[in-house]
Amino acid sequence: MHPATSKLFLRSRVLLLSVLCCVLCACAGAGSGAHDDLRPYDSKADAAAQIEALVADPGAGKRILLTFGGNWCADSRSLEKRYRTPELAALLEREFRMLHVDVGTFNRNLDIVERYGNPIDKGIPSVVLLAPDGSVLYTDHGSLSSAQYMGDPELIAFFERLAAEYPAP
Repeated sequence: MHPATSKLFLRSRVLLLSVLCCVLCACAGAGSGAHDDLRPYDSKADAAAQIEALVADPGAGKRILLTFGGNWCADSRSLEKRYRTPELAALLEREFRMLHVDVGTFNRNLDIVERYGNPIDKGIPSVVLLAPDGSVLYTDHGSLSSAQYMGDPELIAFFERLAAEYPAP
């Protein structure tokens, strides 16, 4: 190999490694406090106890919407951001009681995941809809796993459809 070609090859590998390191650092930063305002998944929460508390309190007959996700996940953070938009927030408040369930990096609360039909099998975030008594009405499998690319009208339509197909008792 010609010395100039060899030097160019080495420089391109160094550049590629530098870019990869930057990408990895950016991803690590996304889950380490860079988005503290969008960290709805509490790794220390007792999700099973929180679900039991919601079921024990009938909450005016509202259904319970469990959102499974992780703070490291851009789609989970994007969905949380959308949950706060006025139109979607009003819909969710009117129809559901909400709980975020942290799945970590697919290593946390897996007993709860299995109990509700493995909603994370095709990605996160994902939702499960429970009746006020805790029985499963709907388990999603990946419909929201690309939430960062979904528009507000699409998300609103998803939750309106969910509310209409599984009305409160």
